[in-house]
Amino acid sequence: MDQAESLRRLISQKKKLKKSRVLTITGGKGGIGKTCISVNLSLGLKKLGYNVTIIDADLGFSNVEIELGVTSKYTLLDVLYNNKMITEVISEGPLGIKYISSGGDFNLINEGVDLSLFLNNIKILDYYSDFIIIDTGAGLNNIVNNFLKAADEVLVIVTPEPTSIMDAYTLIKYSLKDNDKKINVLINKVKNFEEYREIYNRFEAVVKNYLGVNLNDLGYLEYDDKMMECIIEQNPILLKYGNSKTSKKILTIAAKIADQPPPMENGGLFGIFSKLFNRGGFR
Repeated sequence: MDQAESLRRLISQKKKLKKSRVLTITGGKGGIGKTCISVNLSLGLKKLGYNVTIIDADLGFSNVEIELGVTSKYTLLDVLYNNKMITEVISEGPLGIKYISSGGDFNLINEGVDLSLFLNNIKILDYYSDFIIIDTGAGLNNIVNNFLKAADEVLVIVTPEPTSIMDAYTLIKYSLKDNDKKINVLINKVKNFEEYREIYNRFEAVVKNYLGVNLNDLGYLEYDDKMMECIIEQNPILLKYGNSKTSKKILTIAAKIADQPPPMENGGLFGIFSKLFNRGGFR
């Protein structure tokens, strides 16, 4: 049986299941805790009983892999160029969460790549987990911009730094403004509740008044030295300090995400990658 036939059978079986909810996590600049939050929110959803798959879309880097303390034998590159099925490139991390590495920078429009076969592989993932978490690169390059424009639901991480606030505003203006999608916001590294409320209210007002965009408030995380300790040790805080204030807050945010309805349009991962092809892929 060739790969195409195997994929058709898998898709036929999986379509009886509920489609995955895809959450793309991003931020306007580096150093805001985006990958750390992606990893710990994924673990939080897993602890709540959901099946979760993380896709590292920060091409050329493996930050999710590093923070999880796992090593990928195969990557999306192997699906594109080495005739691997998507199910063969899924690695398992802590608590049984699944992880897929991009494997490096690549161009989906290259000659010799069977895009139909690749999309059929991607389609399987839409029925593989309850949640798919996409961790994008930092900043607003073409790759991140294409991913955000294609996404149905986004989580924007913002910190109290003025540069983070301004960069997040710019990201929404150029990548998310003209799209009917759900935009969640999480304020990270604040000193207390009062600072969070001040930053969020100001940010929400500016985005609403100048861009006409509605935001969904997911809350905040206070600055915690244990976070950096856990990143260095490649041991997520939800695992090492499961009873800490930060871990409990992450679980609360994960529950809030799970309890809220998905976006009106839920094209799944297949929809995102289909739109990426139309926009020129990963370039």
